[in-house]
Amino acid sequence: MAVVDQGPAGQPAPEPPASDRHAPRRHLGAYLTAAVLLTALGRMVIVWIYYDFDYVSSDVEDFFKALYDPRVLLDPELFSPYIWAFTVALLVTGLVAALNRRAARGAALLCGFVMFATAGRELIGLASSDQFRQWYIGGNDLEFAIIASWVMVLLFSATVVVLMLRAGDRPAGGPAALPPQGSQLYALAGGLMLLLGLALVGWIVRMLTRDVGPDAGSYFKGLVDAGESPFPILAGSTEYWEAVFAVSILVVGVLALMRLPVARGAAITVLGVYLYINVRRMIGMTITDYPNEAPDERTAPVLGWDGYTETTEGMLVLATYVGGSLIAVAVIAMMLRAPEAQAGAYVPPAPGGPVPPKHAPPPAPIAVAQMPPPPASPPPAPGPGPSGPGPIG
Repeated sequence: MAVVDQGPAGQPAPEPPASDRHAPRRHLGAYLTAAVLLTALGRMVIVWIYYDFDYVSSDVEDFFKALYDPRVLLDPELFSPYIWAFTVALLVTGLVAALNRRAARGAALLCGFVMFATAGRELIGLASSDQFRQWYIGGNDLEFAIIASWVMVLLFSATVVVLMLRAGDRPAGGPAALPPQGSQLYALAGGLMLLLGLALVGWIVRMLTRDVGPDAGSYFKGLVDAGESPFPILAGSTEYWEAVFAVSILVVGVLALMRLPVARGAAITVLGVYLYINVRRMIGMTITDYPNEAPDERTAPVLGWDGYTETTEGMLVLATYVGGSLIAVAVIAMMLRAPEAQAGAYVPPAPGGPVPPKHAPPPAPIAVAQMPPPPASPPPAPGPGPSGPGPIG
């Protein structure tokens, strides 16, 4: 009697091949676990924002206006636009992971690394700086809740990274299993991301070489220690997030040039966040009335478009804003169209000869021609026809 769940010779039945967009079923548990953890991180930020409205002077209307208007100043307890954008990225990535889509792997790895670095930086600042710790948790009874929240971010993000690193598959045809069109899309997107990443690194170098500004030692120490910031900011200063963008875009660009499908979800995520920050900045540059409007404690001065055109450096800044936004749109469009790796895991050939892929269907049986059995007795000799023997010769 045949066993339904087994293949020939008692071997386990082969796994049905995964589609181009869906991850193999054997990774479903990792994807679902990552989905739960990522959405939990996003919901944690939302809960803290909701809770802090009872302790800040900013109201809900100011918060929603600040989502698109950089002139609006909010209390630091409501976080920054970078955290708002990554909160959306966490929730969307978690939803995509719950659907077992391959693109969630790269997006989850990016979000996991970024949130791990952010949580580690905050915890280092709380442990090393009395001034930062006093401002952060002094005068309230939320010390345990704040530290526990950042520890959860650290642990959840590390778990997501480990799960997604182990959930990787090499394509069925080896490392270069992308079709030609997909390979071209990955290469072009990677080149554009490297161009943008190098431009962002150039502006960081420019900031460090100015006469007025932080020195290199203080800057790099501030990237890993939140207590080094001259003024308190929750969950990362602007300098920290600019460095995150530069490093992330460069790394993902290199992965795209290597034609690794993990770059697809990562590129869409990091450039989606970067595009939001840039568009929000340019909206402020469009609607500002600086210097005619006088800033106050609730309004930040924002330079308009004309103010950037007065100097060569200002023109280069505009080129970075506009060009970076166009690159982000182009790369996101290409990555949405780009294919994933072919389904199945790559198994290197054995020394004795080629080995079929691990999850390839069993080979079809080979038809062997067999001779019919001999008759039981020889057939009788044919007799003469109805009209006698036929003609001779």
